[in-house]
Amino acid sequence: MERIKKNFAFFKKCHAYETALELMEEGKFRHFGISFHDKTEVLEQILNEYPQIEVVQIQLNYADYDDPAVESRKCYEVCRKFGKPVIVMEPVKGGNLVNLPQNAKSILEELHGGSPASYAIRFAAGFEGIMMVLSGMSDMAQMQDNISFMKEFQPLSDEEFAAVRKVQEIFQEDRWMTRHIIIYDS
Repeated sequence: MERIKKNFAFFKKCHAYETALELMEEGKFRHFGISFHDKTEVLEQILNEYPQIEVVQIQLNYADYDDPAVESRKCYEVCRKFGKPVIVMEPVKGGNLVNLPQNAKSILEELHGGSPASYAIRFAAGFEGIMMVLSGMSDMAQMQDNISFMKEFQPLSDEEFAAVRKVQEIFQEDRWMTRHIIIYDS
């Protein structure tokens, strides 16, 4: 946490926010937003000190939603508290929510309705105040898939949301296992 506070202190010391506001006043750009990658309390401090910020980009996906290391849900809630629209980055977590382990993939396949990417992106896009969801795509098929479910966007149904929560639990269990595995050398 100390490192994060030092980063914000550094940007304050070099007047980064004030410089951006001056450039905006000069007409160099029209809108002021930030891409945020730290802890919730730092975001709250930034938005308190710089209410001119119009939009916040945060990492938001179902795997990280309740992860204490990422704090996606908490950051989203801070944005809503301050009335800031949200731009979502990493809705498919760098492809990890597309290339699912078989036990997670089978849960979504039982829905018979969409690709793993569609559930991940629709999860992120379904929250109030979401302005845009950024999704990296590697080929034309991925782009066409994204367009197919976002063209006439529908948030996740209750059944789909429950399935996504099950997949989220698998990710949480895997994370716990990864953090607690002890290797014995005989």
